[in-house]
Amino acid sequence: MSALHPLISVIIPTYNCGKFLAEGIRSVLDQDYPQKEILVVDDGSTDDTQAILQQFGDTITVFHQKNAGAAVARNTALQRAKGEYIAFLDADDLWLPGKLTAQVSYLETHPQVGLVYANWLVWVDDGTGMYSPAPSLSSPQDSFLIDQAQSGWVYTLLLFDSIIHTITVLVRKTVVQQVGIFDAFLRNGQDYDYWIRTSRITEIHKLSAPFAVYRLHGENNTTKPKTVNYEYKVVKRAVDRWGLNGPDGSAADPQLLRQRMAKLCFNFGYLHYWKGDKTIAHQSFKECLRYWPFAIKGWIYAGLSFAKTLQKG
Repeated sequence: MSALHPLISVIIPTYNCGKFLAEGIRSVLDQDYPQKEILVVDDGSTDDTQAILQQFGDTITVFHQKNAGAAVARNTALQRAKGEYIAFLDADDLWLPGKLTAQVSYLETHPQVGLVYANWLVWVDDGTGMYSPAPSLSSPQDSFLIDQAQSGWVYTLLLFDSIIHTITVLVRKTVVQQVGIFDAFLRNGQDYDYWIRTSRITEIHKLSAPFAVYRLHGENNTTKPKTVNYEYKVVKRAVDRWGLNGPDGSAADPQLLRQRMAKLCFNFGYLHYWKGDKTIAHQSFKECLRYWPFAIKGWIYAGLSFAKTLQKG
């Protein structure tokens, strides 16, 4: 491989995304960056995924596994990745032209930065499941501008928002080796957890230009509540482990963080109150009030959900 073009390992987990998968893979193959390997992990798909992957021949490397979730699928590829850099794409999303070239150039000229991510666009269907032509990169001349507000030692920022979209990431393999693998016990939010862990050991910078397209559709826009409040779990675990201070000495405002945790609990409880388990809802509202006892709606819904649990009993 060329010293000017270090190898990039592109990891694509897929599960029953046959109708979108080929377009996503082509968006990687069409990148003008010459040195890349594409590792696709079929996470137990039951649709036409296998036939679609066969169309790409030896331009991609495919791994098959029983359905175990995105974290395990990414770990399968991480353990086999040969690249100096690692990138991620979900099977139903796309990259825009120039992504890899811009991000490699940035990391090569900023050795203190271990991960660079970028802005992204949202692609919504027309209501019938059909999509207009994919959005395009409108300002390639701005490819190297940095979003200063979301760059640097971003641990404290991540406590308040999952600002890093996984499909926009390029990370050094040496950083991955320090951070480890994705947490397979997190069925959701495992990428959020991973970037928080990464933020403890390196600066992270954001390119202002959009270099990826997130496809919004029914399968990824489900409102059915999970049994675990994963986002809350990820943030709480980080705070329990590292506290409110970033590696650079910055500190999160404790009152704002309590409000953040209360909101995560309230929103989880609210979804369960209307569409899920009333007992889980009641416990979530109680947790909300533990963080923020001034939440009037929290008290109201704690009472309402408690009454519902009595009715259920």
